[in-house]
Amino acid sequence: MPALAKYLIVILFITLSHALKADTINPQRIVSLNVCTDQWLLLLADPEQIASITHLSHEEGASYLLAKALKYPTNKGRAEDILPFKPDLVISSAYTSPNTLNLLRQLQIRVETLPIADDWESTLKGIQQMAQLVGHPERGQAVIDEMQQRLKQLPAISDDKPIIASYEPNGYTVGNQSLLGQAIQQAGWQNAAELAGIRQYGQLDLETMIRLHPAAIIESPYRRNTWSRAEALPQHPALRKAGINPQVIQLPSAMTICAGPWSVTVAERLAQARLELSTKAAH
Repeated sequence: MPALAKYLIVILFITLSHALKADTINPQRIVSLNVCTDQWLLLLADPEQIASITHLSHEEGASYLLAKALKYPTNKGRAEDILPFKPDLVISSAYTSPNTLNLLRQLQIRVETLPIADDWESTLKGIQQMAQLVGHPERGQAVIDEMQQRLKQLPAISDDKPIIASYEPNGYTVGNQSLLGQAIQQAGWQNAAELAGIRQYGQLDLETMIRLHPAAIIESPYRRNTWSRAEALPQHPALRKAGINPQVIQLPSAMTICAGPWSVTVAERLAQARLELSTKAAH
């Protein structure tokens, strides 16, 4: 065999060996560029694997795992924020700047993009993907198993479902093709948005609210003890004159912005509120 051929074979063998070795070693300096991937990273990775998370994970309104998040330095998704951490894995989302991702790839930095989890199926898939990326697939499976078991333990759903509206500033709402909308279904409510023909995201105007006359509304304020005209919509005089005085269910925004095991907690709270409403109506 010619010497050059032998040399090329040796180089190929070394390259493949390094590649295989890299694939079997869990990443040790992970940077996350999205608040929701932050939450999964905090949930599934070893603490020492996490190099940086986004600045939003240090905000109470956005970060369900705030206590854990405060232990790590933050970034704003810019290349100049990321590179000093010398990451061996960067986890991005659909919202991450393509220019930033292209630059990272040009510098031979591994980048993985996770889809936005906006329903139950994509939530479970995303947790599995994150667990694989950080090298702990068994943790992801354990989280998923627990979530599914908790869902099975939700109270039975009655035929007479009360109507509930997710009613955020300016009447913003979600239909059943969303994570919160699915939690509403799982908890045994009728979703006002769905009755109004909204499948994913939209707005409920005052006329529709009066027509549907919801028994409860869901509010998830990003910051507590704040006020704006948009946030005051549920107290509009037109609703009161129509005799609408719904039960108000407060859900922390950190439980509804990103998906995770806390999404099951949302369904549990909504199911409990439905039972309380039924008990109150019976008396």
